[in-house]
Amino acid sequence: MQKTIIILAAASALALAACTDKETSSADPSTQTVAGANDSVSALLAKAGDMKLLTGAMAATGMDGVFSGKGDYTVLAPTDAAFSALGDKGATLSDPEQKAALAAILRDHILPGTLTTADIGRAIDASSGRSVTMRTVGSGSITFARDSQGIIATSADGVKGKITGEGTVGSNGAVLPIDTLLKKV
Repeated sequence: MQKTIIILAAASALALAACTDKETSSADPSTQTVAGANDSVSALLAKAGDMKLLTGAMAATGMDGVFSGKGDYTVLAPTDAAFSALGDKGATLSDPEQKAALAAILRDHILPGTLTTADIGRAIDASSGRSVTMRTVGSGSITFARDSQGIIATSADGVKGKITGEGTVGSNGAVLPIDTLLKKV
């Protein structure tokens, strides 16, 4: 596990250097767009058409302010469909008394540093195709692996989700859309 974290940290460092130049490779379809390169992660989430529920959750917990400031974060951003798929369980997360639980869930979707899907793919390649694991800013970890559908993220409690779309790199991190809330609710 130590080796995978070191590999992912190295990939993160490469991503930070790449973000400084604000370049992406058009030859690699898994690279991130930099259309929002001057926007903060908070602004990127607010502009995303299919992340209104996540944006509302970030605002309800006060976490949106963190992503407006300095720091480098990668948000594995559940789409509106991912939140909606939770049904009644997801609806109760918006109750004021669930604010702490919602914040804990969101923290387990946040990785330190700026990572792109391509960076994660390179880390998997560097580990001879084996999965790589990274700690979240919460109390959990996310394991990344590649399958026929792309990059799959698995939470510590076994929930799996696929990174969808290209994602966006901003001034203080990246937003990678994911099709599932990576936490049992």
